Order: sequence, then C-alpha cells, then structure tokens
Amino acid sequence: MIVGDVRVPCAAGEITAYAAVPRGARRGVVVIHEILGRQPEIDRVVERFAAAGYAAIAPDLFSAGLRPLCIQRMIRSCSTGTGAPVEHVLAARGWLSGHAELAFEHIGIIGFCLGGGFALAVGGGWGAVSCNYGAVPPVERLQRISPVIACYGGRDRAFAGNAPRLAAALRSVGAEHEVHVYPDAGHSFLTDGDHPIGAWLTRPLLAAGHDPVAAEDAWRRIFAFFDRHLTAPE
Repeated sequence: MIVGDVRVPCAAGEITAYAAVPRGARRGVVVIHEILGRQPEIDRVVERFAAAGYAAIAPDLFSAGLRPLCIQRMIRSCSTGTGAPVEHVLAARGWLSGHAELAFEHIGIIGFCLGGGFALAVGGGWGAVSCNYGAVPPVERLQRISPVIACYGGRDRAFAGNAPRLAAALRSVGAEHEVHVYPDAGHSFLTDGDHPIGAWLTRPLLAAGHDPVAAEDAWRRIFAFFDRHLTAPE
C-alpha cells in the first residue's frame, strides 16, 4: 500500500501530492483542496477514502509556483475548465490510474469550496463528481458533466444559494445529480480543519466550521453515490 507524499510528473515539471493506494482498490478519487491549499484535513480526506477501499490522491495545486498566482489560475480554471491546474489534476488522475490499475471511468473527483467549483468545471470524463459548497461554473462547462452529488450548508450565506442554482443548471443539461442542503451547517462543514482566525473573520458570512452530524450524513451520501458509480467489477 502506498501512503504519503508523492511527486506527480506534469508537462511543465511536477507537483506534489498526498496519496493512499490500498492493495486491490476497485475505485479511486482525486481530492481537490480548498483555497487554503493542502491542509491536514485534506490529507485526512484521502485517508478516509483509503479506509473505505478507494485509491485516493490530493494534488497540491499550489505547489507549482507562487501561491497567489496558483490561486488566480485555479479561480480562472473554475470558469474556463482549462489551464495549468486542470493539467495538474489530470496528471494526478493518470498517476492514480497507473498505480492503482484503474480505468478513468472508475475514478471520481471531489472538491471543497474553491475545489468544489473546480470539480464541477472539469467534471466531464470522470466516473462521478462531488462538489461541496462550491461555486457554479458557466452552464456550458456542465454540458457533458458526469453524475454529480453536491452538498451545501444552509447557514453559509456566501454559497448556500448556489445549491438551487446548481440543481437547475444540472437539470438543464440533463445530468444525473443529487443536491443536498444541511440547514444548520455552515461553510467547510465536511472537513475537520482547525482554522480559528479564519473562521472568526468570516463567521458572519460563512459560519464556517466542522459539523459532525451534518458531515457524517453527507459523507454517507457521497460514499453511496461514488460506490454506485465508480466501483469496478470483480
């Protein structure tokens, strides 16, 4: 089993990533981090998937240059579905596919916050997509998107309104989807990061913080959705 930091070759060099590849995994997932970049809670998401039998990798999309420029490029990719961050994510999927011996149709993508909108923007050609409190890309970016499950916190004033917008956009392009809103949860409720200053500064708008009850229900739904769409036959 591979567990730990890895280097992923890309067209213009390489990026770093955290990966966990259990022996005999029959499905995989690429994990896209929030605007904070790679954090311990993102590593724990990778480990959570591995514990459930998934091969998982979280590319550090801010390891390819100066952080402000990487953030700017990632934001642009959320609208265009193109650019260096997209190439890096596809390279991470290729790395996972090779090391876990999985076809692309058995690999999904999951993103959080900035990564959630990114996952939607690049969501065509994956086995399934999970967007969590992410922005909604232009509808043309959703035309050939894979099945989507999305989760939002109802107390998240900045992003909760994206839930009905996303559901309507996915209906308009005929995409299979589930969109869930947890009324008592805020932003970043799915991951257990500890960022007290950021949470305090953004609390009136985002009500950010881990919500164990909402998170466990959302994770149950995400795993059920991914299991259904990604599992390779015996």
